[in-house]
Amino acid sequence: MNTDVQISLDFYAYRWPKQEFFPLNLSAHQRMVQTIVYNDILESEEYLILTGFTSLSNLIDFFGSEEFERLKRVRILIGFEPNIRGRKGYSMVKLDKEIKEYWLKKGLSIMYGGSVINLIEKINQKKVEFKYLDKLHAKLYVGDQYAILGSSNFSKNGLNDQDEANIR
Repeated sequence: MNTDVQISLDFYAYRWPKQEFFPLNLSAHQRMVQTIVYNDILESEEYLILTGFTSLSNLIDFFGSEEFERLKRVRILIGFEPNIRGRKGYSMVKLDKEIKEYWLKKGLSIMYGGSVINLIEKINQKKVEFKYLDKLHAKLYVGDQYAILGSSNFSKNGLNDQDEANIR
């Protein structure tokens, strides 16, 4: 048997600890770090994210598309500037008529712009705050009840797809 295949099979056959204590991305077991992190954010009044990398699209998709009942403030420290390479659209949020007309006159797509505006409003209201520390590599998530330390960046891949391990 091919050694690479054997290592892969052994990795996924291992009996992993509970997801709530050791958030892991294991697609074969339908385990994703995102489930734990997003739930902790929803259950917190304040949340801190230290992440080496995040994408602008992930920030818009989560913080721009969601309204949070409990969450009053999110602080995000990133280590590499987010970009929008290859991004085609964002989640839909309704826009005021004036904004639609302005964007149409400018030739801009209005289909998904509401999420962007929603995130901008949250930033202006200081509900979401950003800081930048060049080349920060740490990944730390701290809410009202739990802290998560590990290897998952606050990105779609880091929270869902890449093999990542954390402790909560």
